Amino acid sequence: MQRARGEGRIETQLLDGRTRLHALYQDGAAKIRLPRTHDVSLQAVLINTAGGLCGGDDIRWSASAAPAARLVLTTQACERIYRSTGDHARLTTRLKAGPGARLDWLPQETIIYQGGRLDRRLEVDLAADATFCGVEAIILGREAMGEDARSALLRDRWTIRRDGRTIHAEATRLSANPLERDGPVAARRRPRLRHHSLCPAPTPSESWNRSGSH
Repeated sequence: MQRARGEGRIETQLLDGRTRLHALYQDGAAKIRLPRTHDVSLQAVLINTAGGLCGGDDIRWSASAAPAARLVLTTQACERIYRSTGDHARLTTRLKAGPGARLDWLPQETIIYQGGRLDRRLEVDLAADATFCGVEAIILGREAMGEDARSALLRDRWTIRRDGRTIHAEATRLSANPLERDGPVAARRRPRLRHHSLCPAPTPSESWNRSGSH
């Protein structure tokens, strides 16, 4: 069976105080659209034209915010992870923010259907005074249809580095073990997993970041 493949890359530049497009690459099912706005930021919408992912599919995104630029990334729709009897679907995102830049990663939710398998990775590299804001959510099954996706498999990893030093790393794994889904922590999160991270530019007197998952 033919698998969905796609790679999208975007790079920015700062011109006359506004963030502009510098380079754009699209291949396969990965497309990027740039809506017109009246903001100084550049806003990019990431689109998977395959309509969802199943076992063996592979989508890769990368984005770079130039020094002092502001880049906002989102997705056109929720990403859907369909049932697979083989390999995991793979979704990889690599983001970079230069000196004084701000990069916001605000995709819509990822829905994992019953039997879905997802291997997802987010890697962020920040300059010493760059700012990053990221929010992701995973929905397990279609609640309105009584589906809780208890057989879903998930490997989800976040890594954020500032000046090459890791400042935040976390990993989430679901292996379809009933104990994972019936424990007190999982019960409070059902049917969603949320990741968020705010890494503001450090002030001269402090270097800090706030991050977490719920």
